[in-house]
Amino acid sequence: MTAAAAVAEVDRPVTTGSRLAAVLRMNLVDARNRVGIPWVILAVIFAINLAIFWAVQAGVGSTDGGITGALTAMFFIVGSQYLIAMTQVMPFALSLGITRRHFYTGVLSLLAVETLLHSVLLTVLLEIEGATGGWGVGMQFFAVGFLSGQNVLLTLLCYWVPMFVIGAVFLLFGAVFRRWGQLGVWALGVGAGLVVGVAVVLVTLQQAWPAVGRFLTGTPVPLLLAGYPLLVGVLAAVGGYLVVRRARV
Repeated sequence: MTAAAAVAEVDRPVTTGSRLAAVLRMNLVDARNRVGIPWVILAVIFAINLAIFWAVQAGVGSTDGGITGALTAMFFIVGSQYLIAMTQVMPFALSLGITRRHFYTGVLSLLAVETLLHSVLLTVLLEIEGATGGWGVGMQFFAVGFLSGQNVLLTLLCYWVPMFVIGAVFLLFGAVFRRWGQLGVWALGVGAGLVVGVAVVLVTLQQAWPAVGRFLTGTPVPLLLAGYPLLVGVLAAVGGYLVVRRARV
């Protein structure tokens, strides 16, 4: 680098775009492992389930398939990376002059893009799964059962929104940890558990479980998996921002 170029680099104004770009670079230093490890883990889980389905069918002579439900593991694996970003990467970023607002905005943007890319791949694999008759053994690994037969774009949305929401919740927990430490995380977790417990008790006392069942079965799948969860994701994202503004380094 020449002296003139060095001076230009030093004199270059710090903008919102440059700070967001710096946040993205910090979180993508090990991009290969960041993106690859969740898929490696998912591939291992897939291979184990495929072997079990094949062994069961070979042993009993049945051709019945089924849903594994193992895909949800990937959602939490991807989400946990954003908890790490808040608890480990954020202090380093703040020490370099990145503001809390820019760091959170950058990480939230990365969450939206990364989960969308994962969802595109999951949608492609779901199409392959359907075309191969469940990988030849009737195994529904990438389908949630009622996702089968949906429009491709709706399927993509039903993958993306829940994955984004889980990541946003992990960001919220990370922000709480940075501000109030482990006590804050425990308080948030216990508080959320109490809210769910009170809701269950109230529904039981009102004998409203049949109405809940009718609501779940009567609500369109895209609204159930993407519409309502997106509200939770927005609340978690906004809550995380409000908390992280006063987080400790």
